[in-house]
Amino acid sequence: MSYCKVIMLINITDYNLISEEIKKLNVPGVTVSHVQGYGDYANHFLQLGLCDSLKVEIYTSIEQADEIAQVLADLSMSMTEGGGLVAIEPVSKLLNVKKLAEK
Repeated sequence: MSYCKVIMLINITDYNLISEEIKKLNVPGVTVSHVQGYGDYANHFLQLGLCDSLKVEIYTSIEQADEIAQVLADLSMSMTEGGGLVAIEPVSKLLNVKKLAEK
């Protein structure tokens, strides 16, 4: 089976908009990280212009990746100005280390 990673960068305040939709998609797991950066919006009160954001990562089958990315992109219409960013990256290898340790 081939895998992809769906990534979404969003404003921290917008996480509640996507958390319920992620649950409905029956994804096997999700990782949410606190990140800093700038894009459409920069914090001009800070020297580097970095803003606090969230990075949502979902590892999934290549078949399900487009559907997940589209749902997340559609949700961006309801988000804070700037909406976020959705990307799909190929994953060359995925090992479930918990299952490997059980052997």
